[in-house]
Amino acid sequence: MTKKHIIILFLILFFSVLFAGNFVFEKVHVSVDMLSSIISMEIKSDKVIYKTESSVEDSNKEKISALKKVYRNGLLFFVLSEKLPDINIQENQRIASTNDMLVLAGKIKKERLNSSGIFSDGEILLFAETASFESLPWNFITPPRDNFDVLIRRDFIDCSSFLKEKNKEYKIENLCKSKPGTPWVEGVPGDGIGEGFTICNSNIDPERLYENVFPYLLIMNGYISYSKPYLYKQNNRVKKIKVTGIKSGKSKVLNVLDTPHPQTVDISFITEPEDIRVEIADVYKGTKYDDTCINFCITFSDKVIPYEDKIK
Repeated sequence: MTKKHIIILFLILFFSVLFAGNFVFEKVHVSVDMLSSIISMEIKSDKVIYKTESSVEDSNKEKISALKKVYRNGLLFFVLSEKLPDINIQENQRIASTNDMLVLAGKIKKERLNSSGIFSDGEILLFAETASFESLPWNFITPPRDNFDVLIRRDFIDCSSFLKEKNKEYKIENLCKSKPGTPWVEGVPGDGIGEGFTICNSNIDPERLYENVFPYLLIMNGYISYSKPYLYKQNNRVKKIKVTGIKSGKSKVLNVLDTPHPQTVDISFITEPEDIRVEIADVYKGTKYDDTCINFCITFSDKVIPYEDKIK
């Protein structure tokens, strides 16, 4: 094999790894928000199949839209061959939809017994956002989980700082909002090393959840925005976090991937229900700003593998 052939082979392997995700969207059933006229949706590798309210009685009226994956400033978008149905907010009020959506996805890695009695190795946790819904709760999330609402209700205390701009404040309460454009942003000069917050984890009703102790933090890193995807790279993201149990004093510095997709950080070294302190220990530097941003962060019961480990 010549030197030229070796270089070509290396480039092929390099780009194969670079553009490969941790899983593929072979068949993802989506639970759709009540605001949408779409009543069911299925995402496959190259198409989206959905039904609207007008096609409930007729299974042949399924709509099929071709799907293309596009990256905008490193964020993954699904671009469809036609725009999604408009949304009815009130009787005389409609919001025009678009043909694209910002997609954030992770695979929940927990063996569960399915209807056939076979163990499955995971489910897809999917968030998607279109232009119509930037000011509303995210309209797609799968799989339906009875306790997800409880899981995202977290109290945050002892926040060391947050950024205040002229018309916007990036408060710590944003960390349990599953929508883009609302990150927590630390508010001190520089990268915010040492800034942090406490998650109240000891006052959650254990009878309503799968487990008494959450072994993971579920994180979506950075500043995530549908209309301004460039803000992810322009701002800092967390690279390492220091996690400490307030009662036990147990503490570790843990790595966080540079990806907007949902990921989990293992905090199973905390073995009893207690409040958890999370502090910024290191950052991925932004290209324009020193503000360090986290879009979403809660304690979670299952391991989640992000669709991609790093920003494109």
